[in-house]
Amino acid sequence: MGHLCLLLKVLLLITVVASNNEHGAPFVEPPAETSGSATIRFSEYLLHGPNGKSQLTRSFNSMFGGPSIHTSPGGTLRITVVNELAAEKFSTRGHVNGIRLIDTTNVHTHGLHVSPRAPGDDMFTEIDAGASHEYIFDIPKDHMPGTHWYHPHFHGSTALHTGGGAAGMLIVDDPPGYLPPEIESLKEIHMVIVHVNSQLMKVYSGMYEANCFTSGGSDTDCKDRYWGTQSGDGFNVLLVNGQYQPKLEITANRWHRVRMLFSSIDVAISPMLAGCQTKLLAKDGIYLHQAPRDVTRGFMGPGNRADWLISCPPGTWQLESKKKEGQALKFHCEAPLVTIVAVDRNDVACELPTFSVARPCYVVDLRQAVPTNSLNWVLGPTPFINGNVFSAGEHEHAAEISLGQVVDMEVSGVDEHPFHIHVNPFQLTEALSDSYEGYFQAGDWHDTIFTPGAAMRGRLNVDAFAGEMVVHCHFLAHEDFGMMHLINVVGQEGTHFAKAKEIDSTCYWDDEDFGEPKILQPGEIKSTCGAQACCSAVATEADSSDDSPSSPASVEKKASNDVNSNRMEYLLLALVWLAIPGTILVVGLSVLAKRQVVRWLHSPPKPLRYSTASSTRKPQNSSATRAPPSKSDCRQAPDRQPLNSSRRSDSPACRSKRACDGKPGGASPQCERQCQLATITDTSFAPSTNASVPPARCQEDTLERGVVPYIDTTSCQHL
Repeated sequence: MGHLCLLLKVLLLITVVASNNEHGAPFVEPPAETSGSATIRFSEYLLHGPNGKSQLTRSFNSMFGGPSIHTSPGGTLRITVVNELAAEKFSTRGHVNGIRLIDTTNVHTHGLHVSPRAPGDDMFTEIDAGASHEYIFDIPKDHMPGTHWYHPHFHGSTALHTGGGAAGMLIVDDPPGYLPPEIESLKEIHMVIVHVNSQLMKVYSGMYEANCFTSGGSDTDCKDRYWGTQSGDGFNVLLVNGQYQPKLEITANRWHRVRMLFSSIDVAISPMLAGCQTKLLAKDGIYLHQAPRDVTRGFMGPGNRADWLISCPPGTWQLESKKKEGQALKFHCEAPLVTIVAVDRNDVACELPTFSVARPCYVVDLRQAVPTNSLNWVLGPTPFINGNVFSAGEHEHAAEISLGQVVDMEVSGVDEHPFHIHVNPFQLTEALSDSYEGYFQAGDWHDTIFTPGAAMRGRLNVDAFAGEMVVHCHFLAHEDFGMMHLINVVGQEGTHFAKAKEIDSTCYWDDEDFGEPKILQPGEIKSTCGAQACCSAVATEADSSDDSPSSPASVEKKASNDVNSNRMEYLLLALVWLAIPGTILVVGLSVLAKRQVVRWLHSPPKPLRYSTASSTRKPQNSSATRAPPSKSDCRQAPDRQPLNSSRRSDSPACRSKRACDGKPGGASPQCERQCQLATITDTSFAPSTNASVPPARCQEDTLERGVVPYIDTTSCQHL
């Protein structure tokens, strides 16, 4: 009976997990950590793809993604990371750049304005397999509230870890009174949007194996049992909170705040919600100078966040990634995200106020400041920034800047390489060549920028925190390849831009309190807005809460819970009835099989009736054809970009090829394997029209293992 109960539990768990990736499953929020202290365990996770395939990956807390971690201005956030991965069998530490040390990890708090020194946001912290580390983040009192995120960022394993789904939202909560009541009272919806390209992950896994071989490891030592074990077609999809195109039910004509995070290592998305009102509140965790802004669609590169306000009339609507009509974009993914069902509960549509929040002085409008320094960044070709590659051993600094300086920046190549700076955000000082229907405007703040245009101009306020400020491409494999630089920030900790108050006298520092938001245009006041204060600054306690027993939301929630409970009871009952006859059937078949084996063992030998000559088995021809890609799959423009550099002739991959090619009369099996993997590493990203054919002795092993030597990584079709 105990075994039967265990079997039922396992079957039930598989059913529940698999149902999360069924098309149209109910929308589920990530779990929340609100205590100011969180433990995240980095371990293996079995991802169930939407096409029925499963893939072993690495993620946080036995889920796809991670919990949403909350903190507040002036608080202390403690995050303990426990690395539960198995140790690397053969060390790849000898490689400075490239895919390496895939058992080692850490965590980067992307977007937080905190110290880059340990025990804070130090990306050079190493958490080895079996080890743990406690991060302590002192959040400044003048930290702007906003939406940020955390992800692994150890140099060499960043792409395989983050690209496999390890990403969670990190929210600096709004203090009471920071926002107008009409905005502060809105219900929040959290969406962690993750792009998973399993074929690209397999290629990066092959690069790790190549580096391991060139270090002297064997086939057994170097095999990546995660993405390296993938066979056949994988999946190339957008998941929301680990779900495939879930269904979200909201109240029609009621405003909701949607916090969106996009985690990807190779594409951008353009979220839009046709048929509904959509307004932009904040980008990359920083409120617009004048909010909210009417938008029709967004543009989010890897690592970007966006806070939207949405209101939908009754009906069913589709939140999807869809680029502008007729526009050709590089590295862009189009696919449905969430189906939104707006239920009519007699709410009255209303208009929100336009306002500006009190701003911390480190994010005042720098367009009115006089820069005291300048930096120019040329991104590309991979893995170069300004013609140089990161050198980990020497920690070379691309520049040295003093605290309190305002730095003018010009960045080119942002249409092919997402540009990210740690610690301090930057402000766009000029309009982009393509504003993307007003989504990008001069004055907006970002910590990551990826645009349809090739260049951007901005300014950076180097504030408060000394240490190494990291600049890198947020196509994270490029960062692993060495597309990263360090800026050495010097000066007295706590030093600020001295003339910030001259620009905005209402801005506040960490020893001051914030002021009330300034209403630029009042909203349309309604006497009633359902069970929630929406567009009305005055509301009773019962009206401002959806948790009262008589509220529509509570009634709906209770009914939903009753339905779910009944479904679970029916499922358990069905499993019991299936398990009992199934057990009898298995036992019966076992007895019959045993008897047949006994007969075979005791039967007299028969004379040979067939020739002992070996026959050649002919391959069977199959008339089956692959189904065309579904319109709901992730689609991407056919532009191409090399993901590693052909200039690096001293790379381990090139050395292994020379060693292979130089062996007279063939090569040992291990050398042949090194040669095959080196071929993948050096040429798999080159356009197929220019690609040379790999050596003949490598082709057989390539086909046998199912590794595609030349992969169009920009194909965002269903693979």
